[in-house]
Amino acid sequence: MAELRGEAKTALELHREGLAAARDTGDPRAIALAFEGLAGAWALAGHPLRATRLLGVASAARASVDAPLPAAERGDVDRIAAALRAALGEAGFAAEFELGAALNPDDADLLDT
Repeated sequence: MAELRGEAKTALELHREGLAAARDTGDPRAIALAFEGLAGAWALAGHPLRATRLLGVASAARASVDAPLPAAERGDVDRIAAALRAALGEAGFAAEFELGAALNPDDADLLDT
């Protein structure tokens, strides 16, 4: 909700807490969800490259356990991706997404600094 209210700092703080909690569960789907939330917060904060790479990390985490994001739950990710495509263009978005998808989710914290 903080992201939707335009509160980037609060959104980043809350999604970082969410990522820590998700990592405690060890569930790749929960971790992916946390990365997707962080992507939205970073997009709002004006960091489209970082945000796009985080979407790539999330997508790869989901793929690693054959658990794609269900269509009914795609609203936020689609909204974030559309904003990032507008900022980077389709080719730029695709390139950054692939860079993120190649990262190990355990190393993706480097994107959140």
